[in-house]
Amino acid sequence: MNLEGLTLKLVTDTLSRELLNSKIYKVFMPNPHALLLLVRRTRDTNALLADMNGGSPALYIPEQLPENPETPPTFCMLLRKHLEEGRITRITQSGLDRIITLEIDMLGASSKIITKKLIFELTGKNSNIILTQDDIIIDSLKHVGAAQSSYRAIQPGKPYVAPPPQSGLNLLTASPADIVQAANAVPAASFLKAFIGATTGIGKSTAQELLQAADIVPQEVRLDNASCAALADVIAKLQSRLNAAEQEQPVYALISRTNQVKTILTLPPQLLEQGMHAREFANINSAINFAMSLKPIQLPQHEQLQKLVTGEIAKHKKKLAALEQDLAHAENAEEQRMLADTIMANIYQLRKGQTQAELINIYDGESVTVQLSPILSPTENAQAYYKRYNKYKRAQSEVALQITATEEMLQYLASLDSSLLTATSKSEIEEIRQEMIAADLIKVVGKKKKSALQKSQPLHIRLSEDTDLYIGKNNRQNDYVTFSIGGPRDLWFHTKDIPGSHIILKTTLPEAREEDIALAVELAAYFSKAREGSSVPVDCVQRRYVKKPSGSKPGFVIFTNQKTYYATPDAQKLEKYLK
Repeated sequence: MNLEGLTLKLVTDTLSRELLNSKIYKVFMPNPHALLLLVRRTRDTNALLADMNGGSPALYIPEQLPENPETPPTFCMLLRKHLEEGRITRITQSGLDRIITLEIDMLGASSKIITKKLIFELTGKNSNIILTQDDIIIDSLKHVGAAQSSYRAIQPGKPYVAPPPQSGLNLLTASPADIVQAANAVPAASFLKAFIGATTGIGKSTAQELLQAADIVPQEVRLDNASCAALADVIAKLQSRLNAAEQEQPVYALISRTNQVKTILTLPPQLLEQGMHAREFANINSAINFAMSLKPIQLPQHEQLQKLVTGEIAKHKKKLAALEQDLAHAENAEEQRMLADTIMANIYQLRKGQTQAELINIYDGESVTVQLSPILSPTENAQAYYKRYNKYKRAQSEVALQITATEEMLQYLASLDSSLLTATSKSEIEEIRQEMIAADLIKVVGKKKKSALQKSQPLHIRLSEDTDLYIGKNNRQNDYVTFSIGGPRDLWFHTKDIPGSHIILKTTLPEAREEDIALAVELAAYFSKAREGSSVPVDCVQRRYVKKPSGSKPGFVIFTNQKTYYATPDAQKLEKYLK
């Protein structure tokens, strides 16, 4: 999870509301990369958890306290000595950088107030927790020596130097017009890159959403006056909403297909990457708690297979374009025959050595210029045109067959791409891999080993005592759902002309309920390449009208007598069925 500075502004506001003037009464380290502070105000207790593990640091108020080890680490013991009984008097963010600082007042000798700072640097894999007093480092979670960084050392006794500040205008405090003007003046390949470079606190996701809200194409290089005004207006509205620190702000978590929160946005997302879905939360703290509770789905082969399929799609699209160009040349076959016939009809007017001749077209009576080879006789020139005609005629049929085969392969690759989109287990990924081996998309050296993984099962949703839904999540499952689970009068669903899952609706009722059909239609749209689309067309037909042509690839079917529905998939609504 990568949190932008803009999002961390909401974190800072939340911590200020909930933790200011709290007294730290316990310090724990649940693991070597996490710090837990238990705090108490007049009538309530609370907690602050900093998780610096890996490249996804987080600072939040936990809804459930983690377990703590019996033996605390050395850094934990030091923090207990310096922080317990201290009062949190100030919580600040360094501009819109990813640095949040807690100022903690302690009662020293002669009742003198001593202020210490607990600095949380939420900077990806270099994240750290640093304790300072009078800008001198007391200690830190991670030590950084001169050999690791020439910019600053993080060692006890050294002066604290903050990470290099971001350059650019603060998106929340600078004038919206100045922000747009500065971005428009930055030399960059696109305005999107210029916008990110001219500001602080936002990354690519938020920048894209702001441009989308202003109806600006990210690839634009310079904006006209109307677009500048539209973007300034969008920024002004964002500033007005986020600067209201006394109010909790809704946020939106972007969740990947591997069940991980990629980032949390402060505005409703309109642009989602393939396989992503968004979930709204009432406040930033709830969103971070949700993100930290997720268990990622480990699919080590997925990225490799995805790259392979993407590469094959690009290769076959290039091949298709070349074949279509060849076919366009071959469509000149009739012209070659006409020129040959015209030469033969006017053979007495020609002589060897000519390079061209103006002849009368024997088919329409119009004048036509015929190119001739000077080293060939008139008859040999005619034969050359006949030869080219026969070659083009053969090419027409051969190229047409190759075009059909390439289009079918592209359709099959799209189905694999869709299967990878919905795969959520190792066994499903392995089945896709085995299918790609069988299709010669993956070359295996030596004897092919049979996978030891158990065969995956299609998704089964029990709607009621009399109705069930079955969803295939790859081509093998699609064939199984359609032709093994599906009965002749069961309803079959699939997105119209879009790669996706085969869905069977089975019921013992005389007819399927309308609400069950509507759910099946929405699920078919969700389990397809059009997951993030709207008004997605979905065909519905009794399974008896679905056929699998002999020798066709896995997952390929033909059908008739269909009825087409339209649905816009809602991930949050469908979540209860997919657990």
